[in-house]
Amino acid sequence: MNDVSDLSGSLPIITPVKGMNKRDASSPNENKAPGITMQDDANTSACPAKKPRLVEGRIAVSGRVASVRLINFMCHANLEIDFNTKENNCFYIGGPNGSGKSALFAAINLGLGGRGSDNDRGNTVKSYIKDGTTQAKITITLTNEGLNSHPDLDSLVSVERTINQSSSTYIMKSIKVSPSGHHTERVISKKKSDIDRIVNRFNIHLSNPAFWMSQDRSRSFLANFKPSNVYKLYLESTNLENIFQSYCRFSEAVEECAELVENKQREIAKEHKKLKEMQEQRALQQRIDSDMALIKVYKWKLIFCKVRDYDDDLEHNLKLQEVHKRVYEECKKEYAENRTTREAVQKNIQNVCDEVEVQKDELDEANGRKNEKSKAVMVLNEKINNCERQITRKKGDIRAVNQAIEDADKRYRTLMAKQGNTKLAEKLKAVESDYHRLTEERDNMEMGGEMDRLKDKFELIQKDMKMKEEANYTTKRSIRKLHDQINERQDIIRRARAAKSDSVNKFGNRMSEILVEVNRNKSTFAKMPKGPLGKFITLTDSKWAFAVEECLHNVSSSFLCHSQKDAVALREIFNRLRLHLNDRPAIIVSAFTNQRYPKLHEPDCEYPSMFRILQISDADVENILIDKTNFEQFILIEQKTEAMKIMGSNNPPHNASRAYTLDGSQAYANGPNSQYRFYAGRSGRASGLFGSTQTNVDEATLTREINDMKAEVSDLESKTSVLETEYTELKKDSYVAKKAIEDFERKLSNIRSEERKHQRLFEDIKSEMAQATNEDQLESIADSITELKNKIPVVEQELQGIQEQLDEANRQMRPAMAEKKEAEDVLAEMKQETQDLLQRMQKLHADLASFDDSGDLLQVRLNKMKGEEQTIFHNEAKLKTEKDEALQLLEQNKLTTEMPPTEQDPPDLSDFPITSKAEAKLAELQRTTKLASLGCDKSITNDTVKEFKDKLKSNKFFCRNLEESVASMRELSEARFKTYPLLKKWTDVKVCDKFQELLEIRGHFIGGLEFDHEKRTLNVNVQSCKDKDAMADRRNAEGYNIDDEEEEEEENSGDSDDSNDAPRKKKAKKQPKKKKVRDLKGLSGGERSFVTAALVMSLWEVMEQPFRMLDEFDVFMDMMNRKLVMDLLVELATQKFPHNQFIFFTPQGIKELKMVNGLQVFEMNKVRD
Repeated sequence: MNDVSDLSGSLPIITPVKGMNKRDASSPNENKAPGITMQDDANTSACPAKKPRLVEGRIAVSGRVASVRLINFMCHANLEIDFNTKENNCFYIGGPNGSGKSALFAAINLGLGGRGSDNDRGNTVKSYIKDGTTQAKITITLTNEGLNSHPDLDSLVSVERTINQSSSTYIMKSIKVSPSGHHTERVISKKKSDIDRIVNRFNIHLSNPAFWMSQDRSRSFLANFKPSNVYKLYLESTNLENIFQSYCRFSEAVEECAELVENKQREIAKEHKKLKEMQEQRALQQRIDSDMALIKVYKWKLIFCKVRDYDDDLEHNLKLQEVHKRVYEECKKEYAENRTTREAVQKNIQNVCDEVEVQKDELDEANGRKNEKSKAVMVLNEKINNCERQITRKKGDIRAVNQAIEDADKRYRTLMAKQGNTKLAEKLKAVESDYHRLTEERDNMEMGGEMDRLKDKFELIQKDMKMKEEANYTTKRSIRKLHDQINERQDIIRRARAAKSDSVNKFGNRMSEILVEVNRNKSTFAKMPKGPLGKFITLTDSKWAFAVEECLHNVSSSFLCHSQKDAVALREIFNRLRLHLNDRPAIIVSAFTNQRYPKLHEPDCEYPSMFRILQISDADVENILIDKTNFEQFILIEQKTEAMKIMGSNNPPHNASRAYTLDGSQAYANGPNSQYRFYAGRSGRASGLFGSTQTNVDEATLTREINDMKAEVSDLESKTSVLETEYTELKKDSYVAKKAIEDFERKLSNIRSEERKHQRLFEDIKSEMAQATNEDQLESIADSITELKNKIPVVEQELQGIQEQLDEANRQMRPAMAEKKEAEDVLAEMKQETQDLLQRMQKLHADLASFDDSGDLLQVRLNKMKGEEQTIFHNEAKLKTEKDEALQLLEQNKLTTEMPPTEQDPPDLSDFPITSKAEAKLAELQRTTKLASLGCDKSITNDTVKEFKDKLKSNKFFCRNLEESVASMRELSEARFKTYPLLKKWTDVKVCDKFQELLEIRGHFIGGLEFDHEKRTLNVNVQSCKDKDAMADRRNAEGYNIDDEEEEEEENSGDSDDSNDAPRKKKAKKQPKKKKVRDLKGLSGGERSFVTAALVMSLWEVMEQPFRMLDEFDVFMDMMNRKLVMDLLVELATQKFPHNQFIFFTPQGIKELKMVNGLQVFEMNKVRD
C-alpha cells in the first residue's frame, strides 16, 4: 500500500462564501485513533488538485456523497444507499415517520467526523448505537473528481467510522473504480486529523446549519423566528463571525511572529558580536603564532650575530686603516701646503711694507701742495674783506648826502612858511605827515608779515582740524571694532553656556526651546521643519573651520519648511516664544524631495573644495545650501597670496567661482562673466559650529579680554570726547582767524585808498604853495639840493668800481677753492690708500699667525696619528682572535638551537638589526607573547570560526526570509481587514437579492431582509399581497387614499428638510400611520415554511459545499406551498447549482413531484423493530 504523501499541504483555505478560501476550524478528535497513521505533515509537500472534469456539460465537484452504509446505527441494522452522482445531483428521500430518514441524516454528519450533540439525536456518540448492540458502523463514500480533488487519491474516498461504547475509530480508504465497475480499496489513514483534513479540503462544513437543516432545527426555527435567532443563523451559516475572529487571530499570530523575528535578530546580533570576538581571538592566535615564529627566527639569527659583529668590527677596522692612511697623507699634504702658503704671506708682508714707505713720501708732497693752495685762498679772502669795508664806507657817504638833501628840503619848507603861506604849510605838513604815516603803515602791513602770519595760522588751524577729525574717525572706528569683538566674545560665552545644556544651542541661545516647541506642535505641520540647518553639517577638516563659518554662518541657524503653510505655523511658534529679532531664525521655504542634486558643477580635484570637506546628512538641507550659497563652487587655498594669484589669473580653476583662505579672506575668480575681487578676512577665531565635538571655551580668558576691551573702549571714548572738544575749539579759532584775515585785507585796502588820496592832496597843496613863495631863496636851496643829488652818482660810481674788484676777487676765489679742495681730496685719498695698506699688512700678519697656528695643529695631529696607527693594527689582531672563539661558540649553539624552516645555515643577516636592538626586540616579543597568551583561547580554530560564521550567515538569511514573510503576512492581514467590510456588505446584498427573487416566485409575497449588525438582528419582513389589498380596500372605504399613505410613508422615511415638503408633513400628522410588519406572525404555517425555505436557499447562494441537506423542510406547508417549494428546490438544484449535490428528506408523499433530469427519488419504508 502506498501512503499518501500529504492530505493537508494542498488543502485550500475554505470559506462559506463563493470566491473566498477560508477553512472552518476542524472538529475536535473525540476518539483515539488506531496505531496505523499517515505520514507526518512536516514530511509532506504541497500537491495540486486534479484538473476539474466536465460531467455532461457541468463542472464536477469533489466531496459529493456517493453512497452511505449503516450497520447497527440508531434504527437501522443494515442500510446502504447508493447515489447516482454521475447522472443526478438532486435527491429526494421520502418515507413515513419512523423510516429512519433523520437517522440517515445524522449518520452522514457523524460518519464524516461530526459531533453527536450537533444532530439533535443524542448528546454523545454512543447514544446512536442501535439498542441491543454494542457497536455501530458508518461508511460514507465521497467522490474525488473535479474541483478540490486530492491528486494522490483515487476517484472515490471512503470514510468508515466505528462507534463503540467508549470510543470511535476511523479508517479512510481510497477506492479505484475500473471501467468494468470493479472496486479496489486501499487504506490511507486511521487518524481523525487526516479525516478532518480531507473533509476540509472538500469544503464540507459539518456544523453549518444551512447545510445540515435537521427537522428539529426546522421546527425550532419556525417556532422561534425572532430577529436575533435569524441573525444567529445567518452568522453561523455564512461563518462571517468566525472569519473576522480568524482574521484577528491571524493578525495576532503575525505580530507574535514579528516579535519572534525581532528576538531572533537580537540573538543574531549577539552571535555576530560573538563571531567578532572569535575572529579577534583567531587573529590573536595568528599574531601569537607569527610572533613565536619570529622569536625562533630571532633566536636563530642572534647566535650568528656575534660572528657578524666581529666581521663588522674587522671590516670597520680595515676601513679605519684605509681612512687613517688617507687622512695621514692628506694631513701631511695640508701641512706642506700650509708651509708654502706661509712663505707666500711672509713675502706679501714685505712687499706691502715697501709700498707703505713709498706712499709716505707721496703723502708729504700732497700735504705741501695743500698748504700752498690754502695760503692763496687766504690772500684772496683778505682782498675780499678790504673791498667789503670800502663798500660799507661808500654806502655811509651816500646816506650822509641823503641826510643833507633832507635837511635842505626842511629849510625849503621853513622858508616857504616864513613867506606867509603858514596855513598851506601847516596843511601841507599835516597832509604830508598823514601821507607818510599811511605809507609807513601800508609798508608795515605789507612788509611786516602780518598777513602771512594770519594765513599760516589759519592753515595750521585747518591742518590741526583735519588731524583731529582723522584721529576722531580712527578712534571711533577702533571703538566700533572693539564693540564687535566684545559682542563676538559675549556671543561665544552665551552659546557655550547654552550649549552645555544642549549642543544645538550653539546655533542660537534659545534653539533648544524652539525645537521642543516644534516637536510639541508637530501635528500642525504637513512635514516637520528641518533646522537649524547647521545641525545637519559636519566639518571633516578642522583647520578650515573659520573659513566655513564665514561662508555658512548666516544660514546655519535657519529653518527649512516644506510649504508656506508650515512656515506660517513656525512663525506662530516664534511669536508664542516671544523671541527677540536677533534670536529669531530665518525661515526658508522649499518643497522636500529627499533627493540630492544629481549633477553639480564642482571644481577639479586639484584643489580641495568646501563641498568636499563637509558632510551633510540631509538631502534637502544640502540642496538649499547649494541654492543659497553655491558653496559647491568654492575652493580652499591656504595662503592669501596664492589665492590672489590663482583666482586673478586669466585661467582660474574651472567651475571655481570663489576661493576661501584660512583667515576667511575671499578671492573672486576672474572670468568672462565675473571680475576679480579680493576681500581680506576679518581677524577672529572659529566657534566650533560645524565640528563633531563642542569646542571648549575658556570663559575666564574671554571675560578678561572683554573687560580689557571695555576699559580700552572707555579710554578711547574719553579720547574721543577730548578730540571733539579740541575740534570744536579749533573750529572756533578757524572762524576767528578767517575773520581776522578778512579784516586785515579790508583794512589794508582802506589804507591804500587813503594813501592814494593823501598823495594827490599833498601834490595839490605843494603846487599851490610853490606859486606864492620867494623864488630866489628857493632856487638857492634847490641848487644845493641838486648839487647833493649830483654827488650821489659819483659816490655810486666809486662804489661800483669797488664792487667790480670784489667780484673779481670772488671769481678768483672759486678756482682757488677748487684747487684747494682738489689738493685736500688727493691728500685724503692718499691717506686712505696708506690706511688700506696698513690694514692689508695687519691682515697679512693675522693670516701669518693663523698659518702658524694651523701648522702647529697639523704637526700635533701628524704626531698623534703615528701613535694611533699602532693601536689600529693591535686591535685587528685582537678582533681576529675573538672571532675564532666566537666561531667555536657558534658551532656549540647550533646544536642547542632549533633552525626555523624558513631560515638557512648561515642565515641572511643583511636586513637584521644590530645585536643590541635585536636582543631588545626579542625580549619585547617574548613579553608581549606571554601577555597575549594569557587571554588567548586555543580552542578556537579556523574550522570553528568558519562553521560559526556559516551558521550565522544561514541564520541571517533565515531571519531575513522570516522578516519578509512577516511583512507579507502583515500586508495580507491588512488587506483582509480592509476587504472584510466589503465581503460582509456583499454577502448581505447577495442574500437579500436572492431572498426577494425567491419571494417573487411565490407570487403574492413582498418583503425583504433588514440587517442591523450593531443590534445583531435580522428582520425578515414579508407580507402577503392579499393582506395588503384587503387593507387597501378598508382604507378606501374609510376615505383614505393609498397613494397618500405611500407618499406619507416616503415623507416619514426621508431626510429632506425642504420647505416644499412642509404641507405634506402636516397632512401626514393628521392621518393614521400604517403599521409596518416586522415578523411572520401574520402568515400561515405553510407560508412561514416557504419563507424559511427561501431564507435557507438564499444562504446557499453565498455558501459553497459539495452537498446540502434539508430534513422535513415542508413540515408546516400546505399542498400548494409544498409543491411550489419542492419544484423550486429541484429547479435550484438542477439548474442553478448543477455541480452541487442536494439531499432533501420529507415525510410526506413525493408522487406529485415533477420528474426532471438530474433528479433521483428514494422511498424508505418504515423500519420494523
